Amino acid sequence: MSKKNNAAAGAFEILKQLNGPLSVGIGTGSTTDCFTENFLPLLGEKIKSLYSSSDRTSELLLKLGFQVSEYKPNNLLDVYIDGADEVDDNLNLIKGGGGAHTNEKKLAKQAQRFICIVDDEKLVNTLGKFPLPVEIESEESEEAISSLAQYSNKIIKRDGLSDNGNHLYDIHNFMIEDPLKIEHEVLSINGVVDVGIFSVDSPTTVVVGSDSGYRLIDS
Repeated sequence: MSKKNNAAAGAFEILKQLNGPLSVGIGTGSTTDCFTENFLPLLGEKIKSLYSSSDRTSELLLKLGFQVSEYKPNNLLDVYIDGADEVDDNLNLIKGGGGAHTNEKKLAKQAQRFICIVDDEKLVNTLGKFPLPVEIESEESEEAISSLAQYSNKIIKRDGLSDNGNHLYDIHNFMIEDPLKIEHEVLSINGVVDVGIFSVDSPTTVVVGSDSGYRLIDS
């Protein structure tokens, strides 16, 4: 099996041990898709409700015959399952390669437990080799980009908009020594909707897939 499939299998084994019925949030990305397609259907009646982080994930869930519950700000989730683009030594994450980090972060913060599924190539000592995604309100983008230039001279705008109708940018060549500090700084910039640094407060388990299986790292 692939590293992604092994990571997804690890998440499945964790969910099998939890008492249901569960309210579950589903993230966006290829590793999460692997879990959704290959393992979520096996959980059967253990799932009470599903919440999606993106249009892409909703389409996949509906294709598989699941119902997607409407997002509400005050909902509490039992578990949130998602991948990551990078995971550092302190389990801080960069997410947002798929452009869904704003909605992913909302669901992650509402969850009592976050299960992050990655392959072993995503583990790093310091975040930043992967470009840092930032979602910015369209009408405020020029001012926001001017402020973000303090971190790098290479900030690239993506084609297309986020599911929320905002612009997406990636900050390149920016090593993030203090993720929590940078997250707060970027969020304070006028026009920034959210940034792809995840310092999740809820208990987190990172399931790391390798060629031979998977291992767990708990916060």
